[in-house]
Amino acid sequence: MGCPHLCVFCNQRTISGTTARIPTKNQINNHIKQYLAFNNKPRPIIQVAFFGGNFLGLPETIILSLLEAVDPFVNDKVVDSIRFSTRPDTIHQERLKLLSGFPVSTVELGVQSMNNRVLEAAERGHLTSDTVEAVRLLKASGYDVGLQMMVGLPADDDAGAMKTAARIAALKPDFVRIYPTVVLKGSTLAQLYNTGRYHPMPLADCVTLVKRIFLYFSTHRIPVVRMGLQDSDGLTPEGELLAGPYHPAFGHLVHSEIALDAVSMALVEMNYRSQPLTITTHPAMVSRVQGLRKKNIEKLKQTFGLETVNLIQNASIPKDRLVVAGKQVMLR
Repeated sequence: MGCPHLCVFCNQRTISGTTARIPTKNQINNHIKQYLAFNNKPRPIIQVAFFGGNFLGLPETIILSLLEAVDPFVNDKVVDSIRFSTRPDTIHQERLKLLSGFPVSTVELGVQSMNNRVLEAAERGHLTSDTVEAVRLLKASGYDVGLQMMVGLPADDDAGAMKTAARIAALKPDFVRIYPTVVLKGSTLAQLYNTGRYHPMPLADCVTLVKRIFLYFSTHRIPVVRMGLQDSDGLTPEGELLAGPYHPAFGHLVHSEIALDAVSMALVEMNYRSQPLTITTHPAMVSRVQGLRKKNIEKLKQTFGLETVNLIQNASIPKDRLVVAGKQVMLR
């Protein structure tokens, strides 16, 4: 809801056949209480998030009703704050005034690209200048700002995606999310795909590109809080997914490729020929180092002629480092 039109990659109106319904105050209350009752761990930072639509594109009365539904939970100190996602072109002084007095701390912008030609091809309806101005206004108002980008959009390529990452980094967001473009049934992109006018990225190529972007943001100390689409029953060939680089563990694939690159580079630099190879890592990093279904281990054996690769766990090793055949290696 709140979207002025349909982007080429979106199929929400086609699939639902109707406009979504705004949750009632009681529904919001019940949802929050259900979570709070379930969460029995030491209390983390808890935010109520409004995602899935264009929050500041909603009518003013609805925006206020949603914020007012959450406000009592913050006043009772069981919830810390509110966050929402919205389009860059909805950020202006009049709309920001609506938020005054409410405990909103974080605003995410669906940037998608910083290339106007790509934005036009995606039928986004906003320009890169809208994003730049939106970030300026949000930062001036004291909000944490998250920016969401997409790779594999029509009219985009790897070089263009890297330029978008550079322009996003220059805006100094507090965090980013990186999403691959997939083809959903009922979308405009599906029509382009079915007629051969759009070709989605292969999964392996998409993982490698997102890896490069992730490392770029890491170098600029910008946290990447998500890579890949949320796992959903609808994102299957039997559901809404028609084609494209979807994988339920997309982020894991990216981190695994980073680990494989780090080990491989170390072995090349050492001109490693000994048997067996021993890699020591923090226990939490084992799955990334060995790769999905131990593909990294098999790749290392094939590439370097190894018969055995021993993976040792050591909790004293920082999570961003490995020890490869006695040599400390950074995961980057």
